[in-house]
Amino acid sequence: MSPLRSVSLVPVMLLAACNAGLQRPALPELDPQARFSAAAPGADAAGVEATHWWRNAVAEKRWAFIEKAVTDNPEARAAEARTVAARAQLARAEAASGPSLDLRAGAQVQRLSGDTSNNRTIGLDGAVPIDINNAIGLRVEAARAELRAAEADTRQLRSDLARDLILAMIDGAEAQQRYQLLDSQIDVAKTLLRLTELRFSLGLAASVDVLQQRDQLAALHQQLPIATLDRHRAGNNVRLIAGMSPGRMISVPEDLPRIDPNFVQVEPAQLLQRRSALRASQARLAAADAEFAAALADRWPTLQLSAGTLSRAAAGDLTSVLSAALDAAVSLFDSGERRAIAAQRRAELVTAGERLLSDWLDAVIEVDDLIHTEASLRERIALSSERLETARALLRAAQRRYERGISDYLPVLEALRGLQQQQRDHLALRAELARSRVRLHRSLGDPVAQESL
Repeated sequence: MSPLRSVSLVPVMLLAACNAGLQRPALPELDPQARFSAAAPGADAAGVEATHWWRNAVAEKRWAFIEKAVTDNPEARAAEARTVAARAQLARAEAASGPSLDLRAGAQVQRLSGDTSNNRTIGLDGAVPIDINNAIGLRVEAARAELRAAEADTRQLRSDLARDLILAMIDGAEAQQRYQLLDSQIDVAKTLLRLTELRFSLGLAASVDVLQQRDQLAALHQQLPIATLDRHRAGNNVRLIAGMSPGRMISVPEDLPRIDPNFVQVEPAQLLQRRSALRASQARLAAADAEFAAALADRWPTLQLSAGTLSRAAAGDLTSVLSAALDAAVSLFDSGERRAIAAQRRAELVTAGERLLSDWLDAVIEVDDLIHTEASLRERIALSSERLETARALLRAAQRRYERGISDYLPVLEALRGLQQQQRDHLALRAELARSRVRLHRSLGDPVAQESL
């Protein structure tokens, strides 16, 4: 049965018959037979350790830093505070369904025609709501669902922060490796420049060859500040997520972090429980359903049982009064206010149902796209590796021909430029594959049993 249907509440069905035009709406159903168009490499969900997705994605030495960062993050702490507020709201709703007891006391002094009288009273009042229409119980259920939604929102935020943190680490490592690659390429370019200048002094090369190689060297130097800036920005992104100031020292990996290429194998319907954001949407749907039922129940009569005792001492006389009452109330005419509230709650229920369907479809499409992206990047990296070997071989051949005076400098320059571009492209592809795998691990969610950090 669809989770949208499983939220069904019996009181809604009972009350709807007495509220023409305000029956519970037919909510959209999720496709239980939905499938992804391709499968990512990995194991069945039952064979994967029940833990946070990032523990399956990155090396163990990174776990402590990630988990501390997503706990210390200011947004995460604010989300936790919202969860505490939702828990307090549930306690408030539960308290409204229980008995109340009030103690009151008073003293009065009167002076009339020279006579003074003292009056003292003390009383105890109690009341017990009789929830004959279940409105109070429904609002408790709505508050409980809102608490589940707040808890799921907090877990989803931490999941997103972990993803962004690992992506920032990858960005920093890519910038560092690009800097090292440029530094190595500059050494090669300097060697070629010295060789070209020597050949020019011997009349074996033209001045244009020297100028071209100098321009190539300058172009490589020009890219070093860009790599340095990218590395700095990546470090600051890590600090921002971890709640640190720019002056704090952090450890960003110099090598691209290895992201596990094996993924949990799940079906689209399983995302409803694995993705915290989808669990939050389901909880909000349950809350909207309960609020709609409570709005219908508010149109029924209400009962309250109350009792009290009052002791009064006036002019030396002590009087005690014990009372009990059963109060009933029903609204005969309210200018359509309660019906309007019920109509509003019904519309909010429809909105919550459509939102859950939309969120689920977004999650399914996201996973499907990432599966194909990961496969495409793996294929492109394999082809890039082949081109990289070809470019190295071409450069070595061109250098040998140039050193022997068989060819001029232009083939060497073109081969060098080709190799350098291919090296940068290959590094970018490897970094993008790592990012894609991080996103895919996160999009597949956490096991249902995983509740907190």
